[in-house]
Amino acid sequence: MSADSEEDPPSEMEQLPEAYGWKIFLFPGIKDHVAHVEASRNFSIRDDDVLVAAYPKCGTHWLWEVTQMLLRQTTDYEKSTKEQVMLESPGGLERADQEPSPRILNSHNPFVHLPQEIISKKTKIIHVIRNPKDAAVSNYWHLKNIHNVQDLQFQKHLDVMMGKSQLPTQFDYLQQMSEFERTHPDHPIKHEPIEIIKELAQFLNVPASDEFCQDVANACSFEKLKKIEEAGAKNFPTEFAHVLNELGGKMHFYRKGIIGDWKNMFTVAQNEAFDAYIDSCIKNKGLNYTFIYE
Repeated sequence: MSADSEEDPPSEMEQLPEAYGWKIFLFPGIKDHVAHVEASRNFSIRDDDVLVAAYPKCGTHWLWEVTQMLLRQTTDYEKSTKEQVMLESPGGLERADQEPSPRILNSHNPFVHLPQEIISKKTKIIHVIRNPKDAAVSNYWHLKNIHNVQDLQFQKHLDVMMGKSQLPTQFDYLQQMSEFERTHPDHPIKHEPIEIIKELAQFLNVPASDEFCQDVANACSFEKLKKIEEAGAKNFPTEFAHVLNELGGKMHFYRKGIIGDWKNMFTVAQNEAFDAYIDSCIKNKGLNYTFIYE
């Protein structure tokens, strides 16, 4: 594909379109991104919907599987992937509209680009948080493997993750989440930084014995989910699979799934620069999130 194809991932210097004061990430396969944002904002929300929200590569696949099992009260795996109801993906809104309830929607988009009925219907939101260093490393390999950006240099990627480009950063995402919480203090939001399955079940108001929670944890272990993906047991939506095939990458979303993998990638100088960036963002954006690095 050509470098300027609208189905290619945006380069770090590309001027992104905006809607409602927030830049639109050019999701591969979407032809009219502004129109898609409008369609998403106007999407009808059901009373029993749940939304899994996160910056990319923060563990959405894993938590979506856990939430499915808790809501359906089973440890059987879903045949489809989370992309079936990923709102910004090609065909995502149409597929979500046909999904039986209770739906577990998911998105990496900021709240101003999400269905606005989430607010009036007090939709339960599960916010997945991951430490920025591991998220940056996971994003790096995601671009190389999924989007087939083989010539991407890690330092160049870190520059993008530290805001030296047009692309929204993880801290931009956390800032808009923090602002949403401040302006909607009674909205049900559950922060999920690590394994708290029983607390998540209580948040979802579903039965969950210690034994069942352990069974869910075992079924959703990273290694088991990775093997299921490698075996091709999951069905990707046709539109999504088509776009990834066009990009020439591999449909593998599970790599290591560990805390602390950033130590295998960051040099001492890169770590010091990234630490300074994190401290600056927390201070200047008024954030109050806790990250687990090891």
